[in-house]
Amino acid sequence: MRDDLLTLPSSAPDGPSSGEHVRDLYRRGVRCATLDDPVSLRSPTARDLRALDFVRNATGRGLLVRWHLRAGRRADPALTARHLTHLQPPVSLDGGRSVERLAEWRSRFYVGRCMWRRGPGFVQIRDRREGVLQRFDLVQPAYVQAVTSLEEQRADGVDPEVMAALRAEHLVLDLGGQDWWAPYRHDRWPVPSMVL
Repeated sequence: MRDDLLTLPSSAPDGPSSGEHVRDLYRRGVRCATLDDPVSLRSPTARDLRALDFVRNATGRGLLVRWHLRAGRRADPALTARHLTHLQPPVSLDGGRSVERLAEWRSRFYVGRCMWRRGPGFVQIRDRREGVLQRFDLVQPAYVQAVTSLEEQRADGVDPEVMAALRAEHLVLDLGGQDWWAPYRHDRWPVPSMVL
């Protein structure tokens, strides 16, 4: 198993997306990566969101990531208690009750907790972050296109009503005033698909 230490640039408009980066690492035999800088949600920069994208895409691919999360003392407790727990748990987490929150994250995490897949003319999202399965079958073109755009962190062209609906279900999270698409696209099935 190769382990790579990664430095993610603050912005790489001409570089590969985090999904392409993860697929390339996996193709080259990398099975574990370490992000060199903590991901900060206190006032996230483009680099922080790119790093969080990397963790999301690595989780969907089955690439282990060692990363550190700085949420801050005033962070919304639901963020690390529910809304991000579909991602691989970080190595460390700051803020109040961080040891308890991190232990809870580790105990609740499993692959497939909040994911999406594309079919012919539809997108299906399965979300178990609240402890029960919520399944969203998106067939309207505005929703299908929104998922494609949001996966690449391009929220500009998304219909405001569609965005509001996705925010209401916590599929799009507000991270420091920036919209972030939470579900990962599942590239590898670790168990029979009927379990997921």
